[in-house]
Amino acid sequence: MGNKKVKCIIVSGAPDDDYDFLKERLKAESYIIAADSGYTKCVKVHVIPDLIIGDFDSSPIPDVNTEIVKLSVKKDDTDTFYCVKKAIEIGYREIEILCAIGNRADHNYSNMLCLDYCNRNGVKCSIVNRRNKLQLVDNEVMIDDREYKYFSLFAFLGDVEGLSIKDACYELDKVCMKPYEQYAQSNCFKGVPVKISVDKGTILLIQSND
Repeated sequence: MGNKKVKCIIVSGAPDDDYDFLKERLKAESYIIAADSGYTKCVKVHVIPDLIIGDFDSSPIPDVNTEIVKLSVKKDDTDTFYCVKKAIEIGYREIEILCAIGNRADHNYSNMLCLDYCNRNGVKCSIVNRRNKLQLVDNEVMIDDREYKYFSLFAFLGDVEGLSIKDACYELDKVCMKPYEQYAQSNCFKGVPVKISVDKGTILLIQSND
């Protein structure tokens, strides 16, 4: 990697106008990629991305002194997915995607599939806004309630075996879960960190606030 920034933040184009939250997350020590109209969100918080990628079908090509990759409108990958692939190609092993939860369910789901691509490539990735954080777990993770009040678990794209939840209001011990099952939704904390682990398969972990 050609710089010392260890984390990549991708700003997508979903209709999210929580600019205070965006400004809080766009730290100088992160490499920032704007996906198409995500650039206009960066402008709102006075941040110039390190890289801008898009087909610019929803916004004009920016007139700015930074690297721009112009994509064809006719392509297989979404602008956000292209940004994810580019971040991994550059060498980043941690990616945070902002402004990626919006009004279109198809866009939301395709962004969630970016998590799977990262997970398969050994890259830590999350989709984040003030009310939600989405990530995949295929081993174990510790979470707390400093930012989000609730958490839910879903078997992602296949069966899960050996799912355990420790030190939460509702605990599990080595259970199996199928993708359609919903018994691990809307769990909460008891004032201590919660440990979530799985022996086989992948869990979609969604942390949320009302």
